[in-house]
Amino acid sequence: MFVVEIEKIVPGGFGLGRMQGKVIFVPHTIPGEQVRVESTVARKDYEIAQTFQILKPSSDRIQPLCSYFPLCGGCQFHHMKYDTELEIKKGMFQETLRRTAGLTEIPIRLEHSSPFAYRNRVRFHFLEDRIGFLSTKGTSLVPIDRCIVCVEEVNRFLQEVRERRVDIGSRGEITVFGYGGQYFWEGGIREVVLELVGRQVTFPIDSFFQSNVNLLEHLIRTHILPLKGSKILELYGGVGTFGVFLKKNCSHYTMVEEYPPSVQYALKNLGEGSIRVVQSRVERWISRRMFYDTVVLDPPRTGLSQPVREYLKKIAPKNLLYISCNPVTFARDLKYLLGAGYEIESCTLYDFYPRTPHLEVVCRLERP
Repeated sequence: MFVVEIEKIVPGGFGLGRMQGKVIFVPHTIPGEQVRVESTVARKDYEIAQTFQILKPSSDRIQPLCSYFPLCGGCQFHHMKYDTELEIKKGMFQETLRRTAGLTEIPIRLEHSSPFAYRNRVRFHFLEDRIGFLSTKGTSLVPIDRCIVCVEEVNRFLQEVRERRVDIGSRGEITVFGYGGQYFWEGGIREVVLELVGRQVTFPIDSFFQSNVNLLEHLIRTHILPLKGSKILELYGGVGTFGVFLKKNCSHYTMVEEYPPSVQYALKNLGEGSIRVVQSRVERWISRRMFYDTVVLDPPRTGLSQPVREYLKKIAPKNLLYISCNPVTFARDLKYLLGAGYEIESCTLYDFYPRTPHLEVVCRLERP
């Protein structure tokens, strides 16, 4: 048993403290708090607190509104004020830029919405007559009746499952998307039709789609609609969500996506015009060395591979818009792109997932 003071919050949402030079990670804490750690799980270079007591709580600590926190593993930040959460996330991102890319003075905007009733898309676990999320430790199911970060349509789905008006089976996982007064799920209506900034986008329930529609619309209005170019290329284009808008801003639009079902929906969403939709791994397609003046990038968490970074350096488009769900790989790629002659026009953080440690980055880069 020992006492530590929380220095900062690290990616993953843990508070970091130190005991005799050894790093101790403590969940559900706030910088400045003093914590008595009663038991830990030891790792090679650090320990994770299992049982602990807050001795000196932060003035930013609040009583969680979620009755399932902290047992439920879906959220990590219900114990702090939302303004504090935003400051912590911005600080984590700035530290990532400093450590990975050597950048210290970049103007950063942070966009957010309500921390409650924001989540349109969610994946539930279920077992027999119970449905909910995995526990914080990931070892058991935490049944829930209602989730305060989900939109009302998703909570109606939970209610109807509980009342046995919807049969989801006995064991497994299920994706639900709530929007426009109804819910979509894998055992019912599987195709979602969404209205985004005046345009219609259709996608299957089992494909990836942004979980916070309100902030997605803000991103489109602020960063996608203003993009212009004679020839626009979008890599990792998904179901064509951005392409629906980008194709209007250029004389020729090309989208590259590897996953076949997403490509089929992209063709459906984009319709006719001066467009080209390519089903291919990005690394395979870029060998063609075609040139574009504007490139939009929305890669997976692994970021851009070395061949893709080299391709961008080779074709040297005037404008780049990089959308990232992983600040660490983004910072790595940003360092390369700055070294290739690009300059940061704007950098915006989007808090798509309030009450969790996750952030998304939208960065506009230009060649002088």
